[in-house]
Amino acid sequence: MNSRLVLAVLAGLGLTACTHSNYMPNVVQLTPHGTQANPAPEPISSPFTLIAVEDGYTGQFTADNLHGTCWVVQTPITSHGAWTIVPQGKTCEKHDVEELLVKDTNGNSASTYIRGTGTAGQ
Repeated sequence: MNSRLVLAVLAGLGLTACTHSNYMPNVVQLTPHGTQANPAPEPISSPFTLIAVEDGYTGQFTADNLHGTCWVVQTPITSHGAWTIVPQGKTCEKHDVEELLVKDTNGNSASTYIRGTGTAGQ
């Protein structure tokens, strides 16, 4: 076998090994992640943390509650993808499904759906 061919194959394998197998540029991934059909359960007695990650993105994110009044996104001074989401007592009693939207500065966005569980600690 030609030594240049061997080196090219080895270099290609090395680059492949260094690349994430799940690399997804321009895709905002949220935790917790819930869909409209299968919302993520969160207890309405305590806050939870919403986390956003986007491969290759180092800018700021914003987060808003698009639908519902139970959960309130606490606004951080700067956000590289983490917010405290606080339940609002009596408005959570219905245990409805709410939608939270996260956007980056490039126009990419993702939604997560949250369903309150338990009873309010108010």
